[in-house]
Amino acid sequence: MRLKFFKIIILLSVLSIIVLSTFFLISLDNNTFNNKIENIIPIETATPSPSLSTKSSDLFTPIKKVVVLEREIIKEVIKEVCNNNKIELIPNSSEDLQLPNINNNNNNNNNNNNNNNNNNNNNNNKNNNNKNKTNNLGEEKLYGFKDKQSMINYFLTYQYYYHIEEYNNYQHINKTNYDLSNYQFPELVKTQSDFKPTVDETKKYIETLKEEYYRAQIKSISSIELENNNNNNNNNNNNNNNNNNNNNNNNNNNNNNNNNNNNNNNNNNNNNNNFYLRKEEIDNSINDNRFDFIKIDLEINEILKRGVNGIEDIKRIEELNRMKVGFSNYYTESPTSRQRKEFNDTDEYYKQSLKIIRAKIWSDFYSNYWRDKNFIKFSIDNGLVPFEPPRPSLPINTSTPLLTTPYIFVHLPKVGGTSMQSHFKKQFGIGSIQQWIYPNLKEIKNVQNAKSVILGHFGYGLHYVLEEDSQKTYNYLTMLRDPVDRVISHYFYHKSTSFDEEHAVARDNTLDQWLEISPRGTNEMTRHLSGIFTTEEFSPSNETFNMALYHLRSMKFVGITERFEETLALLKFYIGLDDPIVSDKKNVARIKPYGVSTETIEKIKERNWMDILLYEEALKMFERQINIVGRVNFENQLNKILKK
Repeated sequence: MRLKFFKIIILLSVLSIIVLSTFFLISLDNNTFNNKIENIIPIETATPSPSLSTKSSDLFTPIKKVVVLEREIIKEVIKEVCNNNKIELIPNSSEDLQLPNINNNNNNNNNNNNNNNNNNNNNNNKNNNNKNKTNNLGEEKLYGFKDKQSMINYFLTYQYYYHIEEYNNYQHINKTNYDLSNYQFPELVKTQSDFKPTVDETKKYIETLKEEYYRAQIKSISSIELENNNNNNNNNNNNNNNNNNNNNNNNNNNNNNNNNNNNNNNNNNNNNNNFYLRKEEIDNSINDNRFDFIKIDLEINEILKRGVNGIEDIKRIEELNRMKVGFSNYYTESPTSRQRKEFNDTDEYYKQSLKIIRAKIWSDFYSNYWRDKNFIKFSIDNGLVPFEPPRPSLPINTSTPLLTTPYIFVHLPKVGGTSMQSHFKKQFGIGSIQQWIYPNLKEIKNVQNAKSVILGHFGYGLHYVLEEDSQKTYNYLTMLRDPVDRVISHYFYHKSTSFDEEHAVARDNTLDQWLEISPRGTNEMTRHLSGIFTTEEFSPSNETFNMALYHLRSMKFVGITERFEETLALLKFYIGLDDPIVSDKKNVARIKPYGVSTETIEKIKERNWMDILLYEEALKMFERQINIVGRVNFENQLNKILKK
């Protein structure tokens, strides 16, 4: 009995130990799990929605889960792991974007402390990584960018800094002349471009035109060859009849005529087959560099002989014709060659290519605008630490120009651009290409091959025609002027310049009348900076203004007409403009402005409110450009110019 009692006691003790151990392990696991959770930045995987959604997480759809442990995240990482084409709707809350609030309870404070410790550790790791990646740049911080130039290009782009820098805290434009409280920045409502035709629509139409073009060429060539063959056959028949008549004269002549008949028959065969090369021609050209040319022609002839079958054959013929360029010395000697004009060299192709550029200006703007606007919110919604823009120490080293070539100088009308062009030509010589308007088919090659600077009255968008290498290094530059002064100057320039295409309109109308009928008197700077033609919009819309503002903020340099000498001084640091001499302004109106009433000035302000807002933005950018290179450096360079 006593033994049984002790057995029960021992069994209960063992069970108690097991139960207590179990509870202890469960408690330990929960604490460990909670500690891990506190040190992990949560990542939510968004899935594409089959329909439109107003959730900000649906604006960008991550392709794969990304765990980010560094405090600073490179913007390009987001672009690579997200499908930016999924931008469909902008959430209503995007304007009121705020960072998450911090609660005062003990649990959250503990979590914050743990996260701060982790962030400090990550910052230390990041700093160590940056030191290892200096690559002869000393201890200069690259903020995760691949090289110094990439970091500088980002920093010089005001579009990435306008909402966080102090330049928005006060008015830069003349307060006596302008009250900015009367003007409001219009919101962009659309989320995607509705420009017609779209890029894809135009490309499909080009393919259709190309097929029709080559079919027409082939048909024309075939008809010419058939006519030539018929003429040759008739000539040979006449020769045969003449030879037969001569055969009756004497035997010697008979022999000669028979020989002539044989020759004529050979000529007849040659003429009948002059569109298709004979094997003997190739055999005789084996050791001649015409051989490759003949092989190309032979393949073309084979395609034509069996009949052109669809777009693939047409594309092959086009490719073979391009290959002939390498044998230009023998092009006209080939018995089957035809001087054919390539479709890509036609006016129709160029016309359609311009439509593609027009559509790209619109579509790229909407894509880039909403991507940038929602970047921070997307990061927060997906548990990613927001990207912090680089803040390099100022002034930046300007021992070499800050901007890379080619420079695209958008010359807005009546802002002093012609005077600026003379300085560019002096600096870059033949490398300076003056393009008064958007290049036509004959001028496009010069623009594509530009290495230094392109200047002209073209609007934004010229970079789309550059060669691939230049696409990676180009930089836009421009100048803005006080909007009221610019409009008045523009009117009197047209009025006094007899050869100007708009001279008659200005000559026959007062300034008030001209404002009503000429697009040049209404937000002309906005139109150029947006890249929109007057044929597309007579008066710029709110969307157009947002395009112009975005493009302006994305430009690496902007000058101010009223601060022309200071603009020249700044260009020393940005493009290397060497000690320009300030001379008399060029291309000024011969009739000086006169008799402009206060009422007319107010009317100009009312019609040019977009240009006024852009001018204010340009003044902010100008001050920022000075701060980047350093006030002392800037003033020293300005004094050098003023002393000349």
